[in-house]
Amino acid sequence: MKVYFMFKPCKTDAAFEIVPQGKLDRKKLIKIILDEFGGKILTDADFLTLIDIGQAKISVSKNNKIMIRGIKEEEKAREVANRIMKHFLH
Repeated sequence: MKVYFMFKPCKTDAAFEIVPQGKLDRKKLIKIILDEFGGKILTDADFLTLIDIGQAKISVSKNNKIMIRGIKEEEKAREVANRIMKHFLH
């Protein structure tokens, strides 16, 4: 199965959104973020998981939308997005 994703800046200055176009396993997605960045979970609820990766905070919603907060430069946020999504692009 191929998974595509859209990467776009949000209306706020320091947030970027990753919208996967395809089905992802939420638990696998969270584990990849934790392993890839050595992050730690700050909040874990049914509808949202918030992960601290040091340089930013990443939230994963119930429908697998990913928000990268705390990085202002689009290029750096795109690097974070690519490090996450490379695990799903085949």
